[in-house]
Amino acid sequence: MKKLLWATAALAIVAVNTATAGDIVYKPINTNKLVVQPSRAAANVASQAINLVGNTAAGSLESNGYIKTINNLFSRKIIVPHTQAGPSALPSPNLFPSTQYKSYNTPVMPIVRPR
Repeated sequence: MKKLLWATAALAIVAVNTATAGDIVYKPINTNKLVVQPSRAAANVASQAINLVGNTAAGSLESNGYIKTINNLFSRKIIVPHTQAGPSALPSPNLFPSTQYKSYNTPVMPIVRPR
């Protein structure tokens, strides 16, 4: 076992020494310049592909019966109030005389005449 360990270490040292690439030249990378600048067409195709994948995934999730059941069990139904909660900042309509006029559109009771 000890010989196998020494043989593996020796092979690793030989492999590291033979893998040198030669002279290493330092070249700084310009991070301000993009390597590849995508065109408008490529960007449009990418955005349409992302939208298609997202809509497909969302559609399959929304049509799944199990997920609908889970959402119905654990979600709250949002009720939009039709009246204002609390006192209104507007004045009462009874304070204005125009609200006390009789309506011109009052229906007349129909008269039934015998034949």
